Amino acid sequence: MRAILRRVGRLEDRFALDSSGKPRLGVRVIVGLPWKGAANLAKSTCRRLLRAGGITDIVELDGDDASISEEELETFIASFPIRSASERSG
Repeated sequence: MRAILRRVGRLEDRFALDSSGKPRLGVRVIVGLPWKGAANLAKSTCRRLLRAGGITDIVELDGDDASISEEELETFIASFPIRSASERSG
């Protein structure tokens, strides 16, 4: 049984997944512009990179992040593809 658990753990590490199958979050950076008022998600951007330590999310909001809920932010971030750190953004 230990061998199976070790193997599963290595696979989770390799694919940056947690035990529920969701991508493991490494780092999330959210940059907001509070002086612009409420966040406008139509003008905001997000980059998601898969690295050895998990997924790095870099969110650039056009406005104040306090104006949107956690659920809205998670939905917005999830709408962007996760790219390998070695891929060039285009």
